[in-house]
Amino acid sequence: MNLINTLASITLACLLASVAAAGEEAPLDLSLTPGMRVRILVPDISPSRMIGTIKAVSGDSVTIDAQGRAEPVSVLREKIARLDVSEGPRSRGVDAAIGAGIGAGVGVIVGAVAGSNQKKNQVVNISDGAVAGAGALFGALVGAVIGAAVPPGERWDEIPASRYRVGLAPRLDHGLDLAVAWKF
Repeated sequence: MNLINTLASITLACLLASVAAAGEEAPLDLSLTPGMRVRILVPDISPSRMIGTIKAVSGDSVTIDAQGRAEPVSVLREKIARLDVSEGPRSRGVDAAIGAGIGAGVGVIVGAVAGSNQKKNQVVNISDGAVAGAGALFGALVGAVIGAAVPPGERWDEIPASRYRVGLAPRLDHGLDLAVAWKF
């Protein structure tokens, strides 16, 4: 019976160790460094998001050169409700492709409707599919031009403000210890 208890304890310890390892946070793949463009929400300082460049980072605060402010803003990390890091502007090619897809879809619909309405006064025999195809090509061309002409927006990646870690570990008296840690 003692051997069974020992094996059960070892199995439980291994199982709890794997649960604790799975619950641990992965290290930040993106650390905050001076020069990074960020967008933060700090309700205590401003009701809207501030956009700027990180000037300095310490263990408990982040200093940002915010747009529209003469002085750098120093913010305690615990006061930050949301933090986004800029990934740069989107590509005009992507915007042109999106515009072409939307334009082609609208062109198919308009071409199909126009083709079905022309059957009554039809002088030349053109199929509805050909009219819809021509509408799709024209719509794709117009949509691509509009998509490429619109200035690309900036892409943002959110960094969670509060990260947590939960761990379980067996005790020698056959109990369990639970540890919870929060980190920004």
